[in-house]
Amino acid sequence: MEIFMRNIPFNWGELDVKGALAIHLHGPKFPGIKPNFKVSLHPVKQGKRFKFGTFTLVDPRIAIRFLEIYGGNDPLELITMDQSRIDFQQSKDSANENVLDDLARSPWIDPSEERKRKKRNETLYSDSSRLPLKLVQFGWMCRDGVFSIEGEAYHHPSFFCFDPERKEAHITFLPKRYSPNTYVIAIRQQSILSTSAHTSMDNQAVIHLQLEIPPTFLRRGPNDRQYYRLSSLPFRSFHPRATPYISVSVRLVLVSQKDLRKFLRLVNLADLHRAQNHIIRTEYRKLFTDDELDRVEKGILSFEWRVAFQLESLLRNMDIDTTELLGLLPRVDELVNSYGSLYVADLLKTFSKRVHSLIHDRRDTLNVVISCLDSCHEEVMKLGNSTSPLLVDEALCQTFHAMVTPTTILLTGPFPERSNRVIRRYGKRNEDNFLRVEFREEDGLQYRLDRDVNGRASLRHRISPILKEKIVIAGRSFDFLAYSQSALREHSVWFCRPFVDSDLGEVDAARIIQDLGTFDNLSYDKELINCPARYAARLSQAFTATEAATFRVEEPQIRKDIKTNDKQYIFTDGCGCMSEDFAREIWQTMHPKGRDSEEDFPRAYQIRYAGSKGMLSVDYKLKGSRTFVVRPSMIKFDAPEAKEIEIVRGIKNPTPYYFNRPLIMLLEGLGVNYDVLQHFQDKAVAKTQDATLALQDAIDLLENHGLGSSFRRPSTMQNIIQLGIDALQSDAFYGRLLRVAVYHALRDLKNNARIPIPDAWTLVGVADEHNFLGKNEIFACIKKSDGEMIYLEGHVLVSRSPCIHPGDVQVVSAIGRPPKGSCFEVESLQNTVVFSTKGNRPIPSCLGGGDLDGDIYNLLPLAVHKSLTPLRYFKPGKYTSGERKCLDKPSTMKDVADFVMEYIISDVIGLVANRWLVIADQSQFGIQDRVCLRLAQLHSDAVDYPKTGNPVSVAEIPKLKFPLPDWSAPETVDPDPVNYYPSQSAVGRLSRAIDLRQHESSLPGHAPCDVSADSMVSTMNPRLVEAVRERISGYIDDLKPDVLIEDLFQRFSTRLLQIAYECNLNHRNAKPLSEEEIMIGTITQKTPQPRMRKEKISKLRESTDVLVRQVREALEGDESKPVKRYLRDAWDAWNLSMTESTKGRFGAGGFGWVALGALLNAMVTLEETEKEPSSS
Repeated sequence: MEIFMRNIPFNWGELDVKGALAIHLHGPKFPGIKPNFKVSLHPVKQGKRFKFGTFTLVDPRIAIRFLEIYGGNDPLELITMDQSRIDFQQSKDSANENVLDDLARSPWIDPSEERKRKKRNETLYSDSSRLPLKLVQFGWMCRDGVFSIEGEAYHHPSFFCFDPERKEAHITFLPKRYSPNTYVIAIRQQSILSTSAHTSMDNQAVIHLQLEIPPTFLRRGPNDRQYYRLSSLPFRSFHPRATPYISVSVRLVLVSQKDLRKFLRLVNLADLHRAQNHIIRTEYRKLFTDDELDRVEKGILSFEWRVAFQLESLLRNMDIDTTELLGLLPRVDELVNSYGSLYVADLLKTFSKRVHSLIHDRRDTLNVVISCLDSCHEEVMKLGNSTSPLLVDEALCQTFHAMVTPTTILLTGPFPERSNRVIRRYGKRNEDNFLRVEFREEDGLQYRLDRDVNGRASLRHRISPILKEKIVIAGRSFDFLAYSQSALREHSVWFCRPFVDSDLGEVDAARIIQDLGTFDNLSYDKELINCPARYAARLSQAFTATEAATFRVEEPQIRKDIKTNDKQYIFTDGCGCMSEDFAREIWQTMHPKGRDSEEDFPRAYQIRYAGSKGMLSVDYKLKGSRTFVVRPSMIKFDAPEAKEIEIVRGIKNPTPYYFNRPLIMLLEGLGVNYDVLQHFQDKAVAKTQDATLALQDAIDLLENHGLGSSFRRPSTMQNIIQLGIDALQSDAFYGRLLRVAVYHALRDLKNNARIPIPDAWTLVGVADEHNFLGKNEIFACIKKSDGEMIYLEGHVLVSRSPCIHPGDVQVVSAIGRPPKGSCFEVESLQNTVVFSTKGNRPIPSCLGGGDLDGDIYNLLPLAVHKSLTPLRYFKPGKYTSGERKCLDKPSTMKDVADFVMEYIISDVIGLVANRWLVIADQSQFGIQDRVCLRLAQLHSDAVDYPKTGNPVSVAEIPKLKFPLPDWSAPETVDPDPVNYYPSQSAVGRLSRAIDLRQHESSLPGHAPCDVSADSMVSTMNPRLVEAVRERISGYIDDLKPDVLIEDLFQRFSTRLLQIAYECNLNHRNAKPLSEEEIMIGTITQKTPQPRMRKEKISKLRESTDVLVRQVREALEGDESKPVKRYLRDAWDAWNLSMTESTKGRFGAGGFGWVALGALLNAMVTLEETEKEPSSS
């Protein structure tokens, strides 16, 4: 409702009136509420002393109550402003619908806070806060502290200022008569590492900015509404090729000394960290001229690929300058001739971490750099060439990475990653011919939408030449190949360079694509080849990471899909079946050394076969060793030459059930009480914090959050319990490990609402092959790790992540224990959820448009959790397939490249999901707000986008209303009352209930030297040491130590430190992860994009899993190695770790836990072997 006001003093503004009204609207007359309202004042007519105006309230009941007290000719109470009585009455006009929408979604902001921000911004935006510039210089900070000027702009009118809304510092070049464009260098304030404001030796007023990442270079023409992003400035004195190397050191020469004093005042106002005043010497050393860069390219090209890649990465990653690199090449050549390229390439990876932060007080730093390389080499050689690979894992490939940012290309790797069909086909001998290319912002985060920048045009300008032509790394040209669907979400694609295979002949990107299969004239998908996105999605099947074990098969059986009567839905969408013998054979082949019994194998696998993809579940009626059934819904393209099944994953164990923010927002909107949700979080917090007290509690914490699995910590700790030890309180290293684990779990609770729910499960969906289940029924058998079988029975709340439509949560009936004589009595399909093939619509399709090609479903038994039963339910969304974006011709890889570029700038799935959460929080209608319902459909369209090619337009996404809920603030930001409000939703209240700050101070440091003498063994639990020694003494006394253990530790330590650098979030900052983070498998550093941290954690766990398996297999040896010898070697390795930890060696603690795990494993194996004769 709109309320009219008269007699407002002419000198009062909207914020003044708003503050005066708030005293009453937020006072005792309106208890328990703090309504937001909008004030609008009419312009003062000439000669008038008072203003008219209106204010609008969303809730008419509050407005009517306000008028009853303060309105009319004879109000009960008066409101005055500057002694002027204000008259109120209901406005003749209806309230503006847009204003009401804004108010419904916008919490109250105190006018005093608004006024402060407005005054600060007005000051920073004013012309008087612009600092005119005489010179703008970019360059390289040399090791001797000198700033080498490599590019500069002069005779060009320019100024420096702050943009408080964008939190940036801007250097603006104004248009000139012959140059009508405006150019801006935008520097994010949080990227400024250090600032020096000083008077130089030649009496110039200077500002020197050292940046963590390059700034953004922008151009805007006189008629442009938006800026265009550039890779470099088009000024004559700026060499485009030099920009990648000289953009993080900026020197500004001001016009006068008084501007220097003004800058210091503006720094405080803009909340920039304090400026220093130390003088930085300057020289013109010409380090990055075209001639120098040409010499570098020519020198690098002469080396074999792996060495050339590492040499170029030294320059691109800004570890050394051109002079140092050119001087280093002869020494590198000597090492290659003596020790080989593989050794030198790995040595250079170690060298890069040390040389990056090397400082020297003389100009000639070349000898220091060469000495650093020789020092690394000597350390490695002392311990027997320990950088060579420990073993070859057929499931992995070594992958080289290039990250393309707006200004540069950064190189990392090679990293061990799960291989795929294409790379496996050409063998390990050709791995070096493939390259993973990521497209990211300068800080390594995904590209962000910016309303002021034409992102589409800017991105095309940068990426199009790379995708459509080539990328050149170390003088080698690579062509765009394809991507997997998961990689596309990370804006990562595969490239390859032409090569000759000894068996297949000449191979290039076009040949690889051609050999994958047939994509045109398909009877079941005639338009496939005309839709670039769908064509690429089908190609991506061959690039899905799969296990090393593949199974050659004959033609599969083809079985019709089961559909609804109206043929609109498919019950078996993406799901086939297999014989029990085949399922058993797969698992035994994948795990030849496993301890599982013959009947302990997965009953379902996610697979790739030729042009098919999806799930295979066991059908007990199928017989034969390699018998399986494929359905038409699984077949995506024809590949008649492919005869092998690839395993994506086996469904062996159940996954615990966790809440998340969208699900909690939905449940609250469906009537679940907040106190119930808080109860589960309180239990989770208490259990997490108690995990430091006992080993079993710590095991539960690690297993529930998937922590420490790479280092086999849970199983090792379980074996320690078998020794009669239930706690390791006196072990300082163990204590630090648990603090990191506790922090990870609490951060997950606070930032993601990842609350574990006991006796609930997350299972992969499969179809009821035997048509036994009735409409809306499921069957779920959970087999726990201890062998206990649980059958879900009764009403079950089922959902699938992500869920943002009110109908994404449904209730189904679980049939419980298998009826006698039923198909489930014969085969229980353990640890899957079997969905009915009867009814008007498949249950998975109701849950965010799910299917059965590998989707996982959340099952919450309401018989166990009655308090979580919703009070209301909604019909599911329709989730119709999106319309494809097709061409009038067959798609080429250039068309696919166009789609990739479009996808990177139009990938809004995360934006839509977050926008839904925020608006559901802000709106008084919650999840039923019509905007939220619209966002649910947009989210479905965004999910389909990678296969349809039809993007969700950013213009369709509702804009955010400020302030935002406090839980939505990036973890790198402290929520302020102007931009954020205390959310009263369950999501907000649960988030505020956890305070991470008290835990952050106890986290271990990041430098390798932090893990030193107070580490593992200086406080090693004496009971554990004695218990292990007593248990094994009878087995190893007569065996001599193996001298290779020291070499094994050196290899482990070297590789672990490489991983610590590779997985750090600050890819431009040589700061490694702590050993505790690596062992637990997490990263404690904050980031504005947690998705990137999740990616890095995944890479961290994969890399450490490979390393630990290599060490374990080196200790265990092959089948010919006696178990006693394995036991002795593990014992020696454990003792060595104790010795090395007292020396402060990085990796000593981790190596100790790996050795201890191997030791206890060998001990159990030996004892079981000795029991066998007596039991026969």
